[in-house]
Amino acid sequence: MKKTHAIVFVIILLLALFFLLPFYVAILMSLKTTRESFISFYGLPHGLHLDNFINAWKTSHYLRGLTNSLIITVSAVLLIVAVSGLAGYSIARKKGWYYQFVFLLFLAGIMVPFQVTMLPLYKLGKTLHMINTHWGIIVLYGGFGVQTAVFLYVGFIKTISREIEEAAKIDGCSTPGIFFRIIFPLLKPITSTVMVLNALYIWNDFLLPLLFLQKDKFRTIPLQQYYFFGQFSSELNLAFAYAVLGMFPIVIFFLLMQKFIVKGITAGAIKG
Repeated sequence: MKKTHAIVFVIILLLALFFLLPFYVAILMSLKTTRESFISFYGLPHGLHLDNFINAWKTSHYLRGLTNSLIITVSAVLLIVAVSGLAGYSIARKKGWYYQFVFLLFLAGIMVPFQVTMLPLYKLGKTLHMINTHWGIIVLYGGFGVQTAVFLYVGFIKTISREIEEAAKIDGCSTPGIFFRIIFPLLKPITSTVMVLNALYIWNDFLLPLLFLQKDKFRTIPLQQYYFFGQFSSELNLAFAYAVLGMFPIVIFFLLMQKFIVKGITAGAIKG
């Protein structure tokens, strides 16, 4: 048995090292000189050139990209939580073909790849003046995010006993009061899961901002990094320094919230 545990441990360790390799490369490249970045991709730098981060900060308008990413990510995640929480509660608690039909529509949306809707969305965005606006891309991220989020909320809410709500009704609590005062606080694990999964996706997404955020002042961090590589293609050390600066906020957020991910998904999968 101990031998089996040792083998499993070695396999997990190798997988962890494999997934950490991109972080290793990014950090090493960000600490090298321009010449060292071309000589050896995986080799250790001869010194810690921290000035790369200062140069990347100045030349890439990092604060502007960070601000845009924060505005879009936070707003879209809050929109997804608000809409999917209310929709999931209604679908899980109400009976009737209408609610089940709406639930199936949400599930059908998960199966449609973004590439299929890309051109129609762009044309719709131009018609509604959603191009180069924060609100336009926030609405789009909200529409994509609620599909999976509703599925998770419905599964989790079904695990909550109805007796709690019935007791609240007897005490005179309204339906909105039951949701916001009783049910929503109980949804903390699945809400944290929805927030983390969508924040990771929105923060790192490149294709949707490339289509809808074409002006410099609206570019997010991944989009700004794309133009950074094009403008400073001969200075990979600065490009990787910018990549490291861009990953820090979302990595910190993930580390703070990751303990809720497994708990929220498994709790929502108990019954449904």
